[in-house]
Amino acid sequence: MSAPLEVPRLEDLSDVGVGIETSDQPWVVDLLAWANDGSTVTLTLDEIAGSASIRWIHGDEVRLVLERETVKVSVRGERGVIEFHVWSRWGGMAGELIVRVGEHASVHDTLLRA
Repeated sequence: MSAPLEVPRLEDLSDVGVGIETSDQPWVVDLLAWANDGSTVTLTLDEIAGSASIRWIHGDEVRLVLERETVKVSVRGERGVIEFHVWSRWGGMAGELIVRVGEHASVHDTLLRA
């Protein structure tokens, strides 16, 4: 069995500027960030499945959906920019996904052999 997903404590996110939506399943939570250009980015964490998904929407258009088997997630807020960091390790591969939400949303995704 894999190690448990390492996620931020929800109470530590109150000053970061993200929206927090819980679900009927207490191990699943959505973290939302809004860009000044109208984009919305949702990071969904599933602690039981050990996974995270990112959904970036601008208006009615879905710009990006990524899903990862995940080992660690962090959320940072600084100078009006929210950063979601998602670290993954699976099948000899390791990666880091960084999503920045501020004036607009941007994504940097690295996946390499471990």
